[in-house]
Amino acid sequence: MGYIDVKRARFLACCHSAVTHTHERYNIGTLREKTLHLVLKNYFTETGMDQEVPMEGYIADIAGNGRVLEIQTSAFAPLRDKLEAFLPLADVTVVYPIAERKWISWIHPVTGDISEKKRSPATGRATDIFGELVYLRRYLTHPRLKICAVLLETEEYRLLRPTGERPRRGEIARYERIPIDILGAYEFASPSDYTALIPFPPGVEFTANELFGAIRFRGGSRRRSGALTALTAAGAIERTQRRGRAWLYRVPEEIR
Repeated sequence: MGYIDVKRARFLACCHSAVTHTHERYNIGTLREKTLHLVLKNYFTETGMDQEVPMEGYIADIAGNGRVLEIQTSAFAPLRDKLEAFLPLADVTVVYPIAERKWISWIHPVTGDISEKKRSPATGRATDIFGELVYLRRYLTHPRLKICAVLLETEEYRLLRPTGERPRRGEIARYERIPIDILGAYEFASPSDYTALIPFPPGVEFTANELFGAIRFRGGSRRRSGALTALTAAGAIERTQRRGRAWLYRVPEEIR
């Protein structure tokens, strides 16, 4: 399906509701549900659907009308068991938020002071999802599965160290993400939805570096390798031959 229309007014209303009301995570005492997850869950819930629905020993974020929606704001690996349980019963859409525009503020954990927000130089793109899909590669051609990448503008709050210094590389710093606008969405349900974001015509060969440069993919060698594996499993690209030490890929001539 590729690019899909978004309902901006509805999304902004969900954002307003989330930040002006106290919300609790389902059945876990007073542990707060993260705002980003809550906003997306409310935005995607339609008439005839319910939230936090028990299914096959799991809890579906949204279910009803023969459909299940799972809001995944972090890595996809934990979704595999849920998909195994849900796909025989319903059409499943996995929703993944990507910050196209991001504003960052730092919180001092001792004083509670919050720094002035600054625009992050990083720009998120729908193709960022390719690096996560490797964990779902065995399901990417399943006729009942769709993947939805939602492009957002967000405010991200990060925690300083108790000394007031910024965390070292590898330390957990992100505290909360607050969505403030929706900028677009892409749905992936067939190989052609993926190839719509690959700027090479069918049959034209390219290296991995040429592909990732063309789509401005962010991530190191592990994410790049995962993206190649996922796109191959989805039927969006195929590996052909070597050019020197590099493998060549191409979009298949016949793409669905």
